[in-house]
Amino acid sequence: PSPDQIALRRDAMVKAVVADEVRIKAFEDGVASSGVLRSQVGLVVGKLSASSDRALVYSLLPTPPTDAGEPACSLRAAAPSAGKAKSKGGKGGAGASSDAPPTLQFDVDWVAEHARQASRMLLGGMSVIGIYIWSSEGSFKATPSAVLSQVIRVVSQSVPWYGSDFDERLLLHLSYSPRRWACRICEMASGSLRPCDFKYSKLLASLQTFRCTYNFETRLTVVQAEPFKKVISKAISHLTKEVQNAKALIDGDLFSDDMTITSEGPHEVDLLVPFKNNLPAGV
Repeated sequence: PSPDQIALRRDAMVKAVVADEVRIKAFEDGVASSGVLRSQVGLVVGKLSASSDRALVYSLLPTPPTDAGEPACSLRAAAPSAGKAKSKGGKGGAGASSDAPPTLQFDVDWVAEHARQASRMLLGGMSVIGIYIWSSEGSFKATPSAVLSQVIRVVSQSVPWYGSDFDERLLLHLSYSPRRWACRICEMASGSLRPCDFKYSKLLASLQTFRCTYNFETRLTVVQAEPFKKVISKAISHLTKEVQNAKALIDGDLFSDDMTITSEGPHEVDLLVPFKNNLPAGV
């Protein structure tokens, strides 16, 4: 990355996480009321932006059991210490190891697949921005940070953000013993985890709905040796830049950075695209 990009990333570091109070507290009460659930992993749905130092959390999505009925997150008993086992014998060593909290283990590929499918169904403006974990404080702290970072990295790779160099994702931990939230920011490049402030607000009530349809027509030359998805992506790649350079009319008014929209939606959006001077053949 260029020096300007590095400076942008430093300035855009997430310093606070704001979660929707109604949705997150309802989720917390629901998972706590089960009484028997000792560990769980799932996705954090919200919004991260390089232009803001706040991350917004709209909802949490539990990762369902695998096709074999196994949980995506489970507890693994701590291995007995070799020193204690030798000094106290078989039973003494087992007894000593029982004091150590179990660690968390994950079906990383399954969590990533859940993220891939969930991201396709999210509304515009919402993304999978990290993971959450429900467990005891002891199990969370006993799990190596490299294991936690790996889960976040694989999830991030499964739902890449087009055109975004943002290098951070969220790790939310809901502890049931003691019961409290903790938030950490995972930096993708290094895998490091750093603490972050966590607070509630009424987010969903302030969201606006915008509707826009962009029609286009193109002709494709399909080559059997090339995947069809890749053919389509190459054919419409120019449309991305076209839409990014377009001007937007919101309910008939030209959008500007200082525009304030307070009326209830949905709002209709029209795109004013540049003149098509250098389009590829067949469009």
